[in-house]
Amino acid sequence: MDTHTEKIQWQETWTEQLKQACPKAQVLTDQAELTVYENDGLGFHRYLPDCVIIVSHADEIASILKVAKNCGFPYTVRGAGTSLSGGPVALEGGLIIHLSRLNKVLEIKPDDMYCVVEPGLVLNRLNTYLKEYGLFYPPDPSSGFASTLGGNVAENAGGIRCFRYGVTANYVLGMEVIQQDGQLVRFGGPSAQGGSAGTFHWNSLMVGSEGTLGIITKIWLKLKPIPEKVWTFLAEYKDLQSCTKVINELVHMPTPPVAIEFIDNAVVQLVENSNMAVGIDKKSWVILTEIDGPAPLVDCRVEQVKQILQSYNAIKVSAEDDDEKRLKLWKARKVAGGLMGQLSPGLMIQDAVIPRAHLQEVLQYIYDLGDELDIPVLNVFHAGDGNLHPNFLFDDRVPEEMKNIKTLSNKLIAKVIELGGTLSGEHGLGNDKSCYLDQIFSAEEIDFQMSLLRALNINDQMNPGKIIPQRSFVGCCAPHKHERKA
Repeated sequence: MDTHTEKIQWQETWTEQLKQACPKAQVLTDQAELTVYENDGLGFHRYLPDCVIIVSHADEIASILKVAKNCGFPYTVRGAGTSLSGGPVALEGGLIIHLSRLNKVLEIKPDDMYCVVEPGLVLNRLNTYLKEYGLFYPPDPSSGFASTLGGNVAENAGGIRCFRYGVTANYVLGMEVIQQDGQLVRFGGPSAQGGSAGTFHWNSLMVGSEGTLGIITKIWLKLKPIPEKVWTFLAEYKDLQSCTKVINELVHMPTPPVAIEFIDNAVVQLVENSNMAVGIDKKSWVILTEIDGPAPLVDCRVEQVKQILQSYNAIKVSAEDDDEKRLKLWKARKVAGGLMGQLSPGLMIQDAVIPRAHLQEVLQYIYDLGDELDIPVLNVFHAGDGNLHPNFLFDDRVPEEMKNIKTLSNKLIAKVIELGGTLSGEHGLGNDKSCYLDQIFSAEEIDFQMSLLRALNINDQMNPGKIIPQRSFVGCCAPHKHERKA
């Protein structure tokens, strides 16, 4: 029997068992249906799964994992697929467990300021529910209109407000997780807001684990009161240097801004030539920043922020407290990535963190590299915490351009590490940046992390090949490695 026939029979055996174990779930095996799941938001890391199961209830997951154990196939958990590091793709084939139907708000406790949600709930929908209680969930990645809270927890997503309010890890009070053996365990809960049970802080381990340590089925999240007043400022400058100096001034304010966003001239032109235009000078570079809090305190800070923004030869500084006008500015910033997708067949969004003192140096380095390799570079990112998101435009059908993208990424990461930065601020490593791990950690440190992973993930059956590149389930039970689609 040839390998292809063997693999088909193997796949048919366990997909039939999945249908019997989870009769209410939707099991997809047609190649046209599976193609939808071959990549995430990154786009060009494509791996076709053998099967996708769309679960209808969390209780079905334990049955799925029992089939996986008995039949020996790898599996990967997926939410909305908006991630940007190749995390929720089937690198070694097998099964994708799709949690999008687990999308309920299970409980809102306004007095204690927490809520309980399922992992498939879209972030912006949660804030819609919370508005009537005068509360909100602060993390706000630009994909918040589509990304799920389970995915945000898995990647430790940040977003525009992360400079003041923090990232996802700062808001996870607890979670329920189904382990590889099908056992449901609970880590933390609402009481985790201010104390410790005297045990290991499992929440910290699970947040950012990218689906390698268990399947999250329920999440307790800390909430905040909606600020009474918000001011949003847009400042236009003639060059990169002016922007980086202003960023340094803003981060040193005694009461820090909520957000400090950098938008380069290429992105400004892109926005202003679209139907999202907000009237920015097309020759300018932009800083978008925001303050919030009690109305009297926020109003008295407006002039101080304006003075800082004007101090480095600003072309124009505007301030808005009208919600409709403010949200239009933020929408223009958040849709920039989608607009870039119209410029070229491929788009690589990198994600690294650098000490802010090196911001201008690294940005100029990226632009120079892009010019040298003939790769357009556009920058829009969370400048307050040094979280870079350079965007590289290319055509993944052209081998030379793919080679140049890899060269550009390799040199950027090397520069980031040289200056004391790190690999990811919020997108995770997935299988896109796992190859750089040995530039951060020694072999002994990687072995230590592997031992921890394999204590909870026997044979790397859960989401193999991610974070640490040595992780592979193939060779243990599965017939052969699932080849990457050309």
